[in-house]
Amino acid sequence: MVLINPPSLRNCEPPVALLKLSAALRSAGEEVQILDGAAEAYYWLTTLPAADPEDSRAQRTRKNKERLWQSLCQEKSTGDTSPNAYASFDRYKKNLNDLSYLAQSSLPPVKGIRITPADLEIEDRSPLQKADLIHAWTHPEESFFYPWFSKRLTDFLQPNASGTVGISIGYLSQALIGMSICGYIKQQWPEVRIQLGGGLIISWLKGPADCSFLKDLVHEVQGGPGEEAIVAFAGKDWQGPGLADPEDLYKLPYIAPGPILPYSASFGCSWKKCTFCNEHWEDNPFCEEGASAVVSNLRTLVKKHDPALIHITDSEISLGLIKELAKNPPGAPWYSFSRFFPVLTDPGFCHQLAQSGCTMLCLGLESGDQNVLDALKKGIHLNQVRAILQNLRGAGIGTFVYVMFGTAVENRDAALRTRDFILEQRQNISFINAAVFSMPVMSRELEQLESRNFYEGELSLYKDFTHPLGFGRRQVREFLSKDFQAIPEIREILKRTPPIFTSNHAPFFIPLK
Repeated sequence: MVLINPPSLRNCEPPVALLKLSAALRSAGEEVQILDGAAEAYYWLTTLPAADPEDSRAQRTRKNKERLWQSLCQEKSTGDTSPNAYASFDRYKKNLNDLSYLAQSSLPPVKGIRITPADLEIEDRSPLQKADLIHAWTHPEESFFYPWFSKRLTDFLQPNASGTVGISIGYLSQALIGMSICGYIKQQWPEVRIQLGGGLIISWLKGPADCSFLKDLVHEVQGGPGEEAIVAFAGKDWQGPGLADPEDLYKLPYIAPGPILPYSASFGCSWKKCTFCNEHWEDNPFCEEGASAVVSNLRTLVKKHDPALIHITDSEISLGLIKELAKNPPGAPWYSFSRFFPVLTDPGFCHQLAQSGCTMLCLGLESGDQNVLDALKKGIHLNQVRAILQNLRGAGIGTFVYVMFGTAVENRDAALRTRDFILEQRQNISFINAAVFSMPVMSRELEQLESRNFYEGELSLYKDFTHPLGFGRRQVREFLSKDFQAIPEIREILKRTPPIFTSNHAPFFIPLK
């Protein structure tokens, strides 16, 4: 079976979803090849000539292409003496900006196409429009990635092949290209059977839109955890999950200072109570691997690959796993998303966690107003948050704190209290992500609100709404500009966030305390 990760999304580590699928397939005796378009296609773009021969910056960056890649990529050529971009945040930003321009300048000079190592936007095509997805499937030759995927698919699929293909679409930036790849396979190898899955597909199937059209484009659409389903699709018997080993992919040009080892220990969310979150209404079952098994697998993979960093990719690490990692270190630096677990109020535990290799925790605070937190059913208390942030800083563990503004229960005064909380804790916060709230399309709150489409397209997962407290998106953006980002102490924290890769690269730039 061939597993495909379509472009374009963050190309800093192997795609964990396909690693899990390939592990289960190999455990069942199926031969597997993985085509990671996130890494391959982006690199391919940087090898093309500039679309505009008169673009002097494009020509200049092409002369420096090898140096840029060598400074940002895990793979160094023999005898390479180019400076490591990660040793200087300013150099990192400049080189990443130049590499982004190198790829962007390869695209046809058509208004409205924007690509970075993490995202793709096409102004006149929307992944939320069924018609545009079907058009991409019907006319794959119109994709600017067509020269890449037509050649690479030919490398993977022999003439008259009759095998199976799994395509994982986790993000909107992958959807149009993913449909083009599906359509091209259908045209060239009509006997090949395609299973379509991934995080975005799951959300669409759980949402209100009619997604039956997808079944006309592929042979099977998978709307949940995919390992057992893809093994059955390949005609094999389930033999267990196997070990998700990225060995075959580490030769690809991932943008990172060394190999990043992604590991998924669970599916879904164990809390699933936050009113603002898609997990609340999607109600996916929570499944997790045993903590001791996770640590054993991590140690095996660390011994084999010596990664620069372990990324535990779960929506939140479980309490059992964070305790197990503290007791039995995996052997390499690691980071993950986490709840504000009460155990983190113990300074001794935080020091033990740091000794295990924990370099950063991503923490969803959302609000610095206790009434808002209670209304959102976050299940956290600000006094605990204060203690946890202080303990993590004292242990030398970085923090990437997420806040959002504009929920239906927040007014401007509550937003100011969040700002003041961030200011109070600024010495204990390494990075901040400040977002404007978007209402999930299936949220029960919409029953009490005047709502309207947020994006054009039947497949949108969010709605805009008239804010009951007068703190809508326009007011939130004004607040962020004037009363949050403009505060010097907060601006200094925001400036530390790595561009494009944000939390994926933040562990490499945690400020010294």
